[in-house]
Amino acid sequence: MIYIHALFILLFVIMSNLIVVLVCLAIGLLLQKKRDLPESLAASLNTYVIYVALPALVLFEIHRLTLDSRAILPFVFAWLLMVISALFIYFFAKRAGWSRSVTGALMLTVPLGNTGFVGIPLIDALLGPRAIPYAILYDQFGTFIALNTYGSFIAAYYSGGATSWKSLTRVIISFPPFVALILAFVSLPVDFSDWFSSVLQRISSTLVPVVMVAVGLQWRLRLEREIIAPLALGLIATLFLTPAIAWIILYFLGINNLAAQVVVLEAAMPAMISAGVLAINYQLSPRLASSLVGYSLLLSLVTVWAWRQFI
Repeated sequence: MIYIHALFILLFVIMSNLIVVLVCLAIGLLLQKKRDLPESLAASLNTYVIYVALPALVLFEIHRLTLDSRAILPFVFAWLLMVISALFIYFFAKRAGWSRSVTGALMLTVPLGNTGFVGIPLIDALLGPRAIPYAILYDQFGTFIALNTYGSFIAAYYSGGATSWKSLTRVIISFPPFVALILAFVSLPVDFSDWFSSVLQRISSTLVPVVMVAVGLQWRLRLEREIIAPLALGLIATLFLTPAIAWIILYFLGINNLAAQVVVLEAAMPAMISAGVLAINYQLSPRLASSLVGYSLLLSLVTVWAWRQFI
């Protein structure tokens, strides 16, 4: 009887968090119809998240992280899975004879998952707050660095441009959540006071609603016939193949702890909005990029939950 009661409490917590995600996403979609809103609203919300909410979350959660061998797992698998998915897309697109524009869009949006803005809230909802530090490591040391190195290189290469390693390094070391991550590790020997931890926790709690409203504001669902095939491949690779590869590797390695569960779920996250924006800015099949971001986000609310039940 006690176990049944605990199960109902757990389900209630998960559904409550997911409802918040869905409601805020719907609010963002509805706000698209208001013509009197400034066009920069989504960008302003993202700026708040990047400069305030996410750094606060990083500082708060990293101080609760136990640095053992499990902390290495998210970092290693983030890069391993991105390399595998990038190679898969490259060879499949080459065999299919897709254009550089389509290939570049897929090379950006498939390997780079939304492991921060969407990933952290869903990890919190499905695995609980103890899993958040591992999600932060996966996102900050994996996906984020890849966005500003691999992502910038792919965008420049497939659009016919060039990239500067000096400028890439400058972007990485000045990104607020990354700076917060370094500060968090440097300050690990220092115990945060209760009032400071409380402030960080309250600020970081605004991350989920603000992010999902911003996502809803930026979501575009236009679909054209010529992008159906690459879109289908992108969705299958993003939501099914990549997490399946992660689960298979972890299964054969005999690893099934909380960090491993985070790896599988982070691997199942939808395409990163920033990667889609990067593809659009470089004119890499903009309609494909925006469709992949939008549809993968919608489907991930079901597929990520399904992966949670599986693992």
